[in-house]
Parts: sequence; structure tokens; C-alpha cells
Amino acid sequence: MSTAVLLVGLVLLVFAFTRTQEAGAPGTGGPPASADGTLSTTLVTPSASPRASRSSASSGTPTPKTTATPHARSTSADPSTPPVCDNAGAGLAIGVARGGDIQAAIDRVAASGSGCVDLAEGSWTLSRSLRMRSGVTLNGSGASTRLQGPTSVYDYPLIDSDGTHPQNNMTVENMVLDGRIPASARTTDPNAKNPYADAMGILFAAYRANHRNILIKNVEVLNTSMGIHVKGTTGLTLDGVDVHHNGIAFWLHNVYLRRCSNVTIVRSSMNDSLVGTGLHVAGASQDITIADSDFSGNDSSGMNIQDLPANVTIQNSRMIGNNGDGISAVGTSLVITGNLARNNTSAGIHTWTGSGRVDKNTATGNKSEEFDIHGNFTTNANAD
Repeated sequence: MSTAVLLVGLVLLVFAFTRTQEAGAPGTGGPPASADGTLSTTLVTPSASPRASRSSASSGTPTPKTTATPHARSTSADPSTPPVCDNAGAGLAIGVARGGDIQAAIDRVAASGSGCVDLAEGSWTLSRSLRMRSGVTLNGSGASTRLQGPTSVYDYPLIDSDGTHPQNNMTVENMVLDGRIPASARTTDPNAKNPYADAMGILFAAYRANHRNILIKNVEVLNTSMGIHVKGTTGLTLDGVDVHHNGIAFWLHNVYLRRCSNVTIVRSSMNDSLVGTGLHVAGASQDITIADSDFSGNDSSGMNIQDLPANVTIQNSRMIGNNGDGISAVGTSLVITGNLARNNTSAGIHTWTGSGRVDKNTATGNKSEEFDIHGNFTTNANAD
């Protein structure tokens, strides 16, 4: 009798161990338990690509949600696993797969101090702005990660920040932001009210104390009221951004910087604004370097630098086919060197006042003057 009891007990132990393995107990190969950082999906409504939807339906495998992981990890061939972000350091990393809650991941990383939110491939239709916070890098999987506006009229930016408290060390990289505003919404009357006026791509505006250290890298922004608007920031880098077909109303542009200092713009394009300029800089900005970039096909000037900023350098860039000046600029210690301005409807390079130098540029085919230089500027080795 005792032998039979022992056998029954052994069978029950084996059965219990097998069920524990299937339930995903810590240290096993089963599905992750809820304690691992899985987040809800209450803020954004994601829509996976048709290929991913068919794959999930055919395999019967549930779509993964949002999982917190240690930051030091390798990438995977699985397209739902995003790459490691560039800028998170040793902070917390949270991977957001299709169906995950991006805002909850941002908030959790910010609460930890710093880190990265890695977005998988797929599209998310945003029902309100994603609020970026200090210490957070929002990193996509490249062009296959898409944050988009709804198809109905809306009045909020896709990504913004808290403007009443300074935010530091924010990064947005490796993704597409598509506002999906139809070109028919374009208005040119400065007194007209456009219902999409606040539907920007990225709005980082500080109203009390400046934000510090913002990086926007390898991001495409299109079909928004204004692609990127940064106001009140010390330390801003735009690297490899492609901002086009934004600026749907008067005073709206592809990129607008106001009260910004220590700015670097490199390897970027700001083209085909529907109403405004490619790049507009105003409001006591200073210490700006613009290099190796394109500002072409805009409905106003390629670039407009106003309000007499100090220490602006524009070099090795192209301004082609704009409906205005290629470069329209004022400034002290303003350097315009090595640029190409061609086939613009006004001047190629136009300085209104200020001081500095204009040299080694080429301006050709512009409909008014090739070089229209006013102020205390030295000129040398320019070609027309």
C-alpha cells in the first residue's frame, strides 16, 4: 500500500512541475509572467503592417506587447524586436512591440532616471500627443516604424514635451512621423484659421526655463502643420532629418527654431514646404551651425534667419528652386560659405543687415540677384 502511495505522489509531482514550466515560471522557457514589465495599451492605437497581420493570423501566435529588459542586449532577426538605441547609456530599456503602449514606456523610463524606449516595426495611429520626458530616448526601427495622425481633423502634435518645466536629454530617432494632413487643407491667407494649425510633427517648447540637450536623428517628418518646432532650448542637434511637405498655413514651416542656442543641423533636408520656408530661425537664437544639408522646393525661402542672431554658420548646403530667396539672413558674426543657391525666384543669397563674411558660394539662375549683400560683410571667391 505504501509503495502505491509513493507512486501516486511521484506522478503528481511530475505533473505539477510540467504545468509550472508551461506557465512560464521564472527561469523557464515559457511565456513571460506579468511581473516582467508588460504594459497595457491604453494610449495609442497601433496597426501592424498587412504582412505582420497575416503572419500573426496564420500562426495563431499572439502579438507581443511591451516588455522591460536590461539595456545591454543584442538585436534579433525577429522584426518585432527593435534595435538597441544609440543614446540610452546604462539606463532602463523597454521594447515596445506592436500593440504596446508607448506613453507608458516613456513614463516608466523617465521615472527610472534615463533610458530608451525601443519601438518595433509597425504603425501607430496616435489619439493624442506622445509626451516626451527628461532622460528618454524614443528609438524606432527605421522607416518601418511609423507614428501617424488620424485621418480625421485633429489639433495636437504627434510628439511634444512639458513646456512648463525644463526637460533635459531627450532624443527622438529612427522613425517616420506622418501627420496625414491632406494637401487640400493648405491655406495661404494669413488671417485664415486652419483647423490643423496645431497638428505638428514634433513640438518641444519651453516657456519658463530652457530645455537642454535635444537630439532628433534619422527622423522623417511629413504631412504635418509644421514638421519640427523647437522653442526655448539650449543644445539642439538635428542630424539626418528629412522634413518635407509640412507648413500648411501662413507662418508655418518645415522647421521653426525660436530662442534656441548651441544648435547643430547636419546631413538633413527641409524641402517642399507647402506654404512656409524650409528652415525658419527667430527670437534671439544664437550659436548655430548648419552644414551639408538641403533646403529646396519650398513655397517661401529655403532658409530665413531673422532677429539678428549671433554666431551663425551656413556651409556646404544647397538651396534650389525655392519660391523666394535661397538664403535670407541677418546676423552678427554670420558666415555663409561653400553653398549652392540655384533657380530661386528671388535672390540666391540675401543678407539684409549685420556683419560677417560671404565667401566661396555659387549662385546661379536666380530670378533677381545672385548675391544681394547688405550690411558689413566681406565677400570673396563667390561664383555666379
